[in-house]
Amino acid sequence: MADLTLDAHARSETGRHVHHLRRRGEVPAILYGYDLSPLSISADSRALLRIWERAGRSQLVHLAVDGAAPRTVLIRDFQIDPRTARPLHADFFAINLNAMLTVDVPLVMVGDAPAVTTLKLGLLQQLATTLAVECLPSDLPAQLDVDVSGLVEVDQGLHVRDVALPKGVRLGAHVDVDEMIAKIAPLRVVVEEEVAAPAEAAAPTAATDATGKTETPPEA
Repeated sequence: MADLTLDAHARSETGRHVHHLRRRGEVPAILYGYDLSPLSISADSRALLRIWERAGRSQLVHLAVDGAAPRTVLIRDFQIDPRTARPLHADFFAINLNAMLTVDVPLVMVGDAPAVTTLKLGLLQQLATTLAVECLPSDLPAQLDVDVSGLVEVDQGLHVRDVALPKGVRLGAHVDVDEMIAKIAPLRVVVEEEVAAPAEAAAPTAATDATGKTETPPEA
């Protein structure tokens, strides 16, 4: 497990005044959780973004506020401006290192599915990106690997029950073991319709005038 550390500072700016923090390159945040009253804090924008990219919502972070002893936290929420990609706000949840916790851990497909790479029968579809598990903080995995090397047929898939869990890790209380998390989908065959050739110009034919006489068109 990576050792992720972030420094933060207590803040007094709240509400609409937090835009001053953002102008200084800081991100407003809240620290709450085990044995702790909610505390308004801020952290350097670039440092926080680097931590988020590595930890996401499933990895432990050591958060030190104003030089105090670091607390072990999870990032519960992280808001980013969709236009500028700059962090707007973060929620840090302090955890009890001696208590079980439930976390959504990323699922990562590993190996090659013969139905895709060798037999060229279909495409691999990942139907779930995370899996809720319960464990002590010290046993929290960075990711759960899903071996797809046994997928050799179209519509063949893997379920939650097929995920190998590390020691000390169990499925979340309401997880359905029969839920499909990956499958081989058939290739889509594009059928090109033949474009009908334009009808040939009709040959001149004899025309009948109002008197009933037949007029034969002159030869070219």
